[in-house]
Amino acid sequence: MAKVRESTGQRRTDFKIEWIAVFAILVSLGFPGNLEIVYGEWFGAVIEYSAFLLEIFFMLFSSGQGWMNIRVISLEKKYAALYLFVAELFIVSMLVTRYPSLQIITCTRLAVTVFFMIWLQERFRFIRLVELICTAQALFILFTLYLCVRYPVLAYETGEHFVDALQGLLTTKNTCAAELVFGCLVTAFLIHEKRKNWERYWFWAVLWAVQIILLLMCQATGPVICLIVSLSLFFIPSRVRMPVGWVYIVGSIVFLFATMTLMPAFEWFFDAIGKDATLTGRIPLWNQVIDVMLEHNTLTGFGYGMFWRDPQAYALIHAGFDENSFMGNMTSGAHNVLMEYWVNNGLIGLAVLFGLILYSMRRVEELPETEYLFCSLIMAYLLTNGFTERCLGGNYDYKMAFFLLVLALCCRRADEMERKSGGNPPLCMVDAELR
Repeated sequence: MAKVRESTGQRRTDFKIEWIAVFAILVSLGFPGNLEIVYGEWFGAVIEYSAFLLEIFFMLFSSGQGWMNIRVISLEKKYAALYLFVAELFIVSMLVTRYPSLQIITCTRLAVTVFFMIWLQERFRFIRLVELICTAQALFILFTLYLCVRYPVLAYETGEHFVDALQGLLTTKNTCAAELVFGCLVTAFLIHEKRKNWERYWFWAVLWAVQIILLLMCQATGPVICLIVSLSLFFIPSRVRMPVGWVYIVGSIVFLFATMTLMPAFEWFFDAIGKDATLTGRIPLWNQVIDVMLEHNTLTGFGYGMFWRDPQAYALIHAGFDENSFMGNMTSGAHNVLMEYWVNNGLIGLAVLFGLILYSMRRVEELPETEYLFCSLIMAYLLTNGFTERCLGGNYDYKMAFFLLVLALCCRRADEMERKSGGNPPLCMVDAELR
């Protein structure tokens, strides 16, 4: 009887932990978003800080043998690159920021996200974790549908039902579409695994179809292309493996270089076919970012997540455009992952980021098929989305969170593979050889 009660209590504990994980993931996806307008900014603040505190609480109290055995995940060597990443961001950002109190909060929130992503992939089986992510996405879609029905003036860009572009819980149609692409990819991955194991997947198939419809309602071409490119990975034979980390880094650099050199050179061609050779103003923006960053804080940036919060910093961008133009007043970000990272973290930060990716994913090609496909999908999404949108600039948003989750998973698996393959010989064997 005691064992039955203990088992029941453990199941209840696991159930609570799972729903806290779902809640934290839901907040990272953008909830409550535009619902703040309905219920007030205090509602959004309560949700955000609740997720933050619950992440800390459950890492402290559910990592040991019992709830009174307080223990954060141990600082294991296999995650050293992630710890160094956080330390570099924190130290450099605090040295250059004009807003130390806000910077401390931003970096602390990022550090908690790093630890929470490590904790999640250590705590749950891989497929169960994917199910929790999809559950959070399903809740996000339900809240989006609720907003569309109850407050359509907030769900569409100018409030015109089913005519204007859908923005859902988020601020623009592009951010809404990007989130839906992420949801489609993760849901498609879960359906793929369910089908492979002959498990039921009809609910997830309905969710996927609903997300596709909402994505089309966003009227955003770029995210649709991002989805098509990422979904193509499902058709690559499983025996074909790529160095995902290198692909991400090289792809990001080549795209930026190619667009900034080739598109202006062929402006006459794009004008002839009625297309914008500036990528809707992005190329002039990137040129201005380069000019500003070569003169100010080139190596260090302006502090993690701080550039677009600092009026003196983004005024340097606006100064390159007519003050009455959109570009002379916008504060919406650099719209490219490398540019965004440069203004916040400098060239030193970019070097650390590249080192983190390459070290963490050094054995990604040896991952089990399921995990390799998942990591490839997430990195393909981040790569294509980062071409023309803000990416890896948040401290707990889903792009940064799942980027860190993938790296943590790769670090753990690489460590396991290295230990299984032998690694360094035990000290007793070394001593025996010396004797």
